Amino acid sequence: MATYKEEAIVLHAHDLGEADRIVSLITSGRGLRRAVAKGLKRTGSKFGARLEPFTHLHVVLHEGRNLDTVTQADIIASHAPLRDDFEKFLFGESMLEVIEKSLQENQNIPRLFEILRVTLDALEKGPRDLALLLAAFQLKVCALIGYHPHLERCLHCQREVKGEGARLDLAGGGVFCSSCHGETGPTVHLGPESLSLMCGMMGKGMAAIARMEVAPRISREVLGITFLYTESFLERQLRSRRIVLDHLDGKPRNHPT
Repeated sequence: MATYKEEAIVLHAHDLGEADRIVSLITSGRGLRRAVAKGLKRTGSKFGARLEPFTHLHVVLHEGRNLDTVTQADIIASHAPLRDDFEKFLFGESMLEVIEKSLQENQNIPRLFEILRVTLDALEKGPRDLALLLAAFQLKVCALIGYHPHLERCLHCQREVKGEGARLDLAGGGVFCSSCHGETGPTVHLGPESLSLMCGMMGKGMAAIARMEVAPRISREVLGITFLYTESFLERQLRSRRIVLDHLDGKPRNHPT
């Protein structure tokens, strides 16, 4: 079995026995990998706190049949502020969940690692609107994986969609206008402000989106829609959806650890 070096971001970690941990990583060149870090929980472990979620690393892995083994890990960016700030942690955890559930093990999607890296940097610096940053991230991940949202023209008649009455066909991956009623699956209403915002975000980078400021009502609406859109693509629920949306709605929740 080969040893290889990769740039990676830690998505998730859980205990294996008394001393070891299994970590899920998205790597820049090999996609999603799962690896065991031996002795991580022992005092004096050479890995210390380097394999915490959000951490951006140079990592050396030894390839195994079922799990790789972490042999070296050097921090590029710890992103410790994301673990220390409840709101940033909450929204960042949702980003990590989307990535982990979007990929099969060893599957590599070009630019997926980069969009997560850039978004975590923007999240740490403090975007003006956390909900907007997460919504844009979800849309861009879906687009990179092949579920690009078609938001400007009706899926059925191909006319430009404007004004009230637009709906997003979750299964079809696009909008249809008030004149067309040919939907075959679940749909969600899209107000003109939300539709315009979603169209605009698809053409902007994450750093620019982090500087945007919109009415909280609109960013909350858009995030709710992008959660549903992402879940439709994944064909599975995201654990973070209810937690994040309840937080935005002011409903009490325990820290999601």
